[in-house]
Amino acid sequence: MSTSLRKYHHGDLRSALLSEGMALIAEKGADRLSLRELARHLGVSAMAPYRHFPDKEALLAAIAADGYRQLQARLEVAEQSPASARSSLLQQGIAYVQFALDCPALFGLMFGMKMLEGQNPELDAARAAAFDSLMRSIQPEGSANERGVKAMGCWSLVHGLAMLLLDGMLAIPEGVEVDAWLAQVIGTTVASNVVQ
Repeated sequence: MSTSLRKYHHGDLRSALLSEGMALIAEKGADRLSLRELARHLGVSAMAPYRHFPDKEALLAAIAADGYRQLQARLEVAEQSPASARSSLLQQGIAYVQFALDCPALFGLMFGMKMLEGQNPELDAARAAAFDSLMRSIQPEGSANERGVKAMGCWSLVHGLAMLLLDGMLAIPEGVEVDAWLAQVIGTTVASNVVQ
């Protein structure tokens, strides 16, 4: 009996599907992923994945939700980084773009999902938690609406920068440290929105 089958019988198939699904998305892209192929890779029956995910869209939503949790974890580490003279918002902006560069296929899936809010509670909660991490670093002055607008502006900046880099429209200059370059590009814009 294969290791995958033994894991499945111990109740680990959902985790294995998510992990292997992420790997296949990184290799081939989300469009070419299928539950049948995942089952084959994991050595389980073609119907076994359907016990955890009713269809491919549900699997992709769960993978995207996991991506948001990974992004949130990076944002929280950046927010709490005491070693830097940079603001926590700038640190988070750098972490956001670095996540996109480190995990381009997952990042593409997370923001390419056409699933509307309210259709998948797990995905909605993961998206909201990641955005809440950013909100904590926005200046506390002003109404919740004003803070939300500032957060959306900062998010738009780092998301746009990430997409321009991933699409090859911008490139980090050769010989320049990625972290320092990102800090310079992002820093001027976020300076006026940080928690003092």
